[in-house]
Amino acid sequence: MIQPRKLEINQIKTAVSKVFDTTPELIDSGTRYQPHALARQICYYYAMTGRSYVSVAEKFGKHHGSIMHGVKKIRSLCDDDWQIKAYLTEVEKELAQ
Repeated sequence: MIQPRKLEINQIKTAVSKVFDTTPELIDSGTRYQPHALARQICYYYAMTGRSYVSVAEKFGKHHGSIMHGVKKIRSLCDDDWQIKAYLTEVEKELAQ
């Protein structure tokens, strides 16, 4: 995992959108299309570094329960799902640049 530091939300969205071959606008949209929803949840996961659920929710225009659900889902998936681990590795490479 990347070094604990507070990342800028736009930096996170840009890195995740590159990995998922989408745009930050689609990540911000309310679409339930699975690749965009997963990308959004990964953004929540990285945005939590150094922030509270409420502050992340304000940044994304969501309710803190949505952030909690997304972060919990990514944490549970990264234990068992090799594809999620691969996505997180790619996002971390983008964030390190």
